[in-house]
Amino acid sequence: MISIDASLIVILLIVWILVFVLSKVFFKPLQKVIGERTSKIKKSQDAQQESMEIYEKSVAEIEERLKAARSQAQQIRENFRREASQDKEHMLAEISQESRRRVEEAKKKLEKQVKILKKELDSEIEQLAEGIERKVLH
Repeated sequence: MISIDASLIVILLIVWILVFVLSKVFFKPLQKVIGERTSKIKKSQDAQQESMEIYEKSVAEIEERLKAARSQAQQIRENFRREASQDKEHMLAEISQESRRRVEEAKKKLEKQVKILKKELDSEIEQLAEGIERKVLH
């Protein structure tokens, strides 16, 4: 069996002194460094999380703006197409009207020329008829 003597008390006293010294010199500074490191890691993680949230909000906002811009661009394109179509129809109507006007003018000119030519032809026919009549009668 183990006998308790003064050396056991001295060993226990040395162990307690060693534990006390090690805790003051080694364990507490180590725990302090570990605590500071853990604190810094936690702060970094929190900052990273906050940055990710800000990033995600920014991305969502940018996507919304892009969506709105695309929609607006599509609307502008549709407006341009509609205006172009209206301009085209207007121009075609003007061209058609101008063409009709020119055709009418040409018809009037042709009718005038036909009247003039008929009068000339009538007078020539009369002259020819008179000439034939004179030749036949003489």
